[in-house]
Amino acid sequence: EIPFRHVYLHGLVNDEHGQKMSKSKGNVISPNDLIEQYGTDALRMALITGNAPGNNIPLSFKKVESFRNFANKLWNIGRYVATASAEENVAWEKVALKKEALSPADQWILSRLAATRAEVTRHLESFNVSLAAETLRDFTWNEYADWYVEIHKIEKNDAVLIAVWNELLKLWHPFMPFVTEALFQSLYPNEKTLLMVAP
Repeated sequence: EIPFRHVYLHGLVNDEHGQKMSKSKGNVISPNDLIEQYGTDALRMALITGNAPGNNIPLSFKKVESFRNFANKLWNIGRYVATASAEENVAWEKVALKKEALSPADQWILSRLAATRAEVTRHLESFNVSLAAETLRDFTWNEYADWYVEIHKIEKNDAVLIAVWNELLKLWHPFMPFVTEALFQSLYPNEKTLLMVAP
């Protein structure tokens, strides 16, 4: 059988100045050190974002740290959503959205989620992994966290907040599998399935 239908070739992982890493230059960054200090998901994100397919990848502690900070942002959003989830007492994939109960803000975030999901899918199918991750990060940070979560504090439509979060966890999982799986398990402790195999 054919083991792979597609093979993705990437460039060299260089230092932050674009120089090839070598022991003689003393610019080698150990992935184990980065993982220990910032986490595996932060390293994964640093390696896949900010570069076009096939180009060499600049890597620095600062870049990995920025994605550790983003992982913290996901944790903070997850904590906020968990509060709403506890009050709503919802199960995974059981959030009911009633059209008549949707405010203009609810309708807007749901339409932006649909557009983002389509764009991320298109980028992934074209092997533009960096663009997919950047599109998802922009939506998560700028539109969901900084805008809709703030609106939610006034309007309190928990069902929409949770439905969008569930979809975000699934969208983020290929990029940040450890953080998203932990968030999923903390939000739905009684689920017998893994986020990894969610439809």
